[in-house]
Amino acid sequence: MADQEATPDQREPRELKLRLWGLTFDAHRLVYATIILMTALAIYDEGTAPLTTQPILAMFGIAIAPLFALSMAHAFSDAIDLQIRSGHRLTWRERRHLLADNLEYLYIAIPPIMLTIVLSFFGWDANDVVGLVQLLGLASLAMWGGFAARAAGLSGWVQARFAVSYAIMGAIVITVELILTH
Repeated sequence: MADQEATPDQREPRELKLRLWGLTFDAHRLVYATIILMTALAIYDEGTAPLTTQPILAMFGIAIAPLFALSMAHAFSDAIDLQIRSGHRLTWRERRHLLADNLEYLYIAIPPIMLTIVLSFFGWDANDVVGLVQLLGLASLAMWGGFAARAAGLSGWVQARFAVSYAIMGAIVITVELILTH
């Protein structure tokens, strides 16, 4: 039987790693962490007073805590999976690699924390900062949707539709979380 070219459904998906400032970013992890962070921030309601030390620290906690839990949950799961698949005890090198890979989930907390610090100097209140971070999160999901469509070789209009669709899906996730928690 002659070798046949693989159809799109039979091709192995390529893994996308982006490099920026010496760091490696996995698109899957960034999108997943963005949705988790947006969900956590959707629940947060500090009020309309200007940001002071207490609300700023609360925002840091809200940005870091769920992403840290996500990171550690995935590291734990990946460690178990790797140990089962390899049939041996994990080496220190494998553990360090798993930790480094799963700390990528925390990268998503950096922009909201930096934005919170900067906007606190201008007297922004916590809810306005959260709203801006939510909008940036939706824009990020839209960008990833368009990027995914482009990587799939789809046309410009389809890329735009994917971008809008991904932003809408992100808004739906946030809305469902708000409905469940309020």
